[in-house]
Amino acid sequence: MDAMVKSAAETMTKTFEELSSLLHEVSWQKQHVFVVSFKAFNVALDVWKESDSQQLVSSMERHYLELDRLWQTVQRQTSGDGDEEWRVGIQNQRRDLLKKIRVLGGNKAADSAVQKQHKVRTTYEDPQPSTTPSLGSAQVMPSSETVKQPLGHLTKAILDPVSQDVDNILVSYNLTASAALENAKIAHELILDPEIHLKIDPTREKLTDSFLEHVKHDTRLVMQKLYAEMCTVIPPSNPMRKLLDTEFDTQWIESQHENHVLDVPSKLRLVLRVIRSVCAPMRDEAVDKLVEQVDSVDVLRDIFVLVRQLQADVLNYQLDAVVRPWLRKHAVAYEREKMAHMLESQDVELTTAWMQNAATRVHAEQPLLPRGDFAKQVFREAFLDLCFAPTAVEVQNVPITLALDQARIQELQNEIQVLLSTGVLCALVKGTCKMNDTEHLAVAPKILACLQSNDVTMDRVVETVVEVSGKHSMDQLVRKTLSKDSLAYRAMENGLRKLIIAQLGKKDYLNSPFKAELTQLSLSVVHTNICSLVGRIDRLSEFNWQVHVQWYAKINRFIFN
Repeated sequence: MDAMVKSAAETMTKTFEELSSLLHEVSWQKQHVFVVSFKAFNVALDVWKESDSQQLVSSMERHYLELDRLWQTVQRQTSGDGDEEWRVGIQNQRRDLLKKIRVLGGNKAADSAVQKQHKVRTTYEDPQPSTTPSLGSAQVMPSSETVKQPLGHLTKAILDPVSQDVDNILVSYNLTASAALENAKIAHELILDPEIHLKIDPTREKLTDSFLEHVKHDTRLVMQKLYAEMCTVIPPSNPMRKLLDTEFDTQWIESQHENHVLDVPSKLRLVLRVIRSVCAPMRDEAVDKLVEQVDSVDVLRDIFVLVRQLQADVLNYQLDAVVRPWLRKHAVAYEREKMAHMLESQDVELTTAWMQNAATRVHAEQPLLPRGDFAKQVFREAFLDLCFAPTAVEVQNVPITLALDQARIQELQNEIQVLLSTGVLCALVKGTCKMNDTEHLAVAPKILACLQSNDVTMDRVVETVVEVSGKHSMDQLVRKTLSKDSLAYRAMENGLRKLIIAQLGKKDYLNSPFKAELTQLSLSVVHTNICSLVGRIDRLSEFNWQVHVQWYAKINRFIFN
């Protein structure tokens, strides 16, 4: 039997036995305790049954969405025409799934599946208009139209309905949706670096610590605080929330306390079980340890710490799922509006130099490119010119359209040089020492770590190569290999640049089968690093292109007029 149902049944039985033993002196309190425990048992039983049903509904819903994703993929592969056999088969499967979802979870569950389908479709790359119609009613689809407001007069939560959700998330960071949008640095970091997360306001943690210190001897207040914290991560729609609401009901806690039947360890086990059902896998070990220590005096504070970590996990997920897409949607238009006046006041001739060479090369190599494709290809080549420049791009010589990203471009420059140096040195060691592939792969992390260190010098690089190769005669070879006129380095650099330019805009560089090309370039030892590099270059260049596409088109017209 489910542990929560068993615990609730035992509590109900105990209170019933106590009530039965007082045949002639039945008090109102005892009656109330039994009634509440009986209700708690019924709720636990309902939650147990609902949990199994919900898991099955969730599984069918995931399958429903996967089938829709499959249909979208088929359309892209057939240029939107679709294959009739696929269409009929997928539509029939989706209709059957939706019927089962409605039978098991009701109309609400079926409508939720359809709404999620509409929402997920907006995230597909290169979306095609589906010829497989929605299987739900048109009324359940939320409006995607934005509220038209002048960009120069942003206030809290006015851009579109989703901005209210963004506000609710960002309040934990002392921000609002409009403030995050207006702060170019914050918007840039969140849009262009998926690893970046905002720092949660520490004031809330300090207040919780102070509260616990103040009421540590009042179990009822501690339980109320724990319940309040749990409510921030367990939404009302979660089946477990109903059980939390019942078990931590203020009157129920008070009654248990007065009758000396308040079982704190049992309630903490319940909290940990609920956490386990919703937390990320990386938190499972911490939850298991706390379950073992649930009778310890200090476990309460550790549980509050775990709940805070869970809050951070939820907020970080919401940053990725809600805030970043919202910023991507609005930041382009907002930044374009802010930069328009500044750019129009610039002399076009003074801002074209960084694109001039790229335009000449692209025109010579691909003279028949359509005008729109030509302008974007020129921009990509010019952007890579900056990334592969032998000297650091400084503030005074960065193009005005990339002024916000000068430090980021410097980081890309440095990483390109580090990865190229790692590749060329690993190839040198492999060739000189006649290493096999396994030995070759083992050398790369040591050389890469040396080159990535903040205090790296040529002498340290030489020492590292001598150490991994076991040859003291490598000194001059290393210095020559890394010199500006090294043919091996230049060949690898040109090869990496061609590979990157070929991957830009594909959006699948993490799964792209270009490891063979990297092997030919002797760069397969840093394959993962290069995938990450391509991703960051693609995000930055694509965002900048979207913001300034009209300006770049103007520059190209100026160059060839």
